[in-house]
Order: sequence, then C-alpha cells, then structure tokens
Amino acid sequence: MKRLFLPLLLLALAMPVAAQEEPPENGPGPIINGARHLIIEFLRLDDDQTAAWKVLWTDHHAAEEPLRQQIADVQAMIEDLFAAGAPDPTDLGLLMIDRRALSEALADIHFVYVEGFEFLLDEAQAGRLHEIRVADRIQNFIPAFKAFDLVHR
Repeated sequence: MKRLFLPLLLLALAMPVAAQEEPPENGPGPIINGARHLIIEFLRLDDDQTAAWKVLWTDHHAAEEPLRQQIADVQAMIEDLFAAGAPDPTDLGLLMIDRRALSEALADIHFVYVEGFEFLLDEAQAGRLHEIRVADRIQNFIPAFKAFDLVHR
C-alpha cells in the first residue's frame, strides 16, 4: 500500500495536465512545467535523459499538430454532410476512412514517442514508470473500494 502512495500522489498532482486540451502557444505553461518537473523527479531522470526527452516531446508535438488539424477538418466535413441531411454514403464512407487513417497515423506518432521515452530509461526508472501506469489503470476502482470502507478515506 505504501509503495503505491507516492505514485498515486504524483498522479493526483499531475491530473490538471490532463485537463489542458493543449499547451499555450508561447511555450509550456506552469501546469506543464510542474508536471515535467514531477516526472523528472519521480523517475530520477538525469540531465542527458531530460534533454533527450525534451527533444522527443517537441518532435512528437510538432508531428501530431498537423494531423490533429487534418482530423478536425475531416470531422467538420462529416458533420457538414449530416447537417445538410441524408449524406451520400460513398462520400461519408470515404471521409470516415480518411479520419480513421489520420487517427492511426496519430496513434503511430504517439507510440514512437512513448517507445523513445522508454528507451531513455534504465531498469529502475522503467519500473517506476510501470507503477504509474498501474496506478492509472486502477484509479477508477478506488472510489468503489472507498464506498465499502476497504481503503482509507
């Protein structure tokens, strides 16, 4: 139980990052900077790892942005078809295929980023990252356990 407390605490402190839809245009804001510091501290990243991660993050974000815009554009076209009434199934199908392909490309970019980050870590750091991932998976179950007084409130 004590081993999960720190990862859960860090996760709770970093949750506001998930609420940000995208970082501010003029560089990362205080929430992103705070989250970055927590990750560096929790995983005990050294200066070289931190610098490499910054490059990975920047490249990842730059690669995702045009795809996110293209997905939004295709989604707008899909919504326009429906708004106009009875959309042509062929046109709609082609747009759905386009959106799916763009979404898969976005997922691929994210996967490369995550793999690159994991490659930077030593075994102990990878273990701490794994703890955070486990905490993320179980966080939705915690209220149910609290409701039955199986964990402290």
